[in-house]
Amino acid sequence: MNLKQPEIIQILRRRRNMNQGALGAAAFDTSLESGRTKIKNIELGRQKPTADDLEKMAAILGVSVHDLEPARDGSKPLGRAGDEPEGGIVMHRRVLDHLPGADAYIEMLNKAVRLDDRELIGHIADKLAGLFAGLSHASLETQSVSGQGG
Repeated sequence: MNLKQPEIIQILRRRRNMNQGALGAAAFDTSLESGRTKIKNIELGRQKPTADDLEKMAAILGVSVHDLEPARDGSKPLGRAGDEPEGGIVMHRRVLDHLPGADAYIEMLNKAVRLDDRELIGHIADKLAGLFAGLSHASLETQSVSGQGG
């Protein structure tokens, strides 16, 4: 379960304490209502933003266009092979293999920590907790089925 572009845009918008209308009006130089409609459609996945749309939203959100792009399959925390984490979270690939989608959340969590964005950290921590809870339940079910109760 990777973060999809609409979810990334929504998270970053909320991090800036902006409503949909404010982001849309500022990014697209339009009314609050028209801006809200466009951002709502983008966040719901009904409308795919153009490259120009992404540039405008990124500028208003104070991020790079790259930050609005979803993580690619097989990406590592912090995104690039060879990057050294600066106090961020690093997980062994075997752990990530048991937590589909966790790599994208960890990458976003590391960015949120660097930005000291407590609201975003909490949101992503909740998402990760759900993934870990699913792993825990799956482990318990496997143990029950194999007769290895704990």
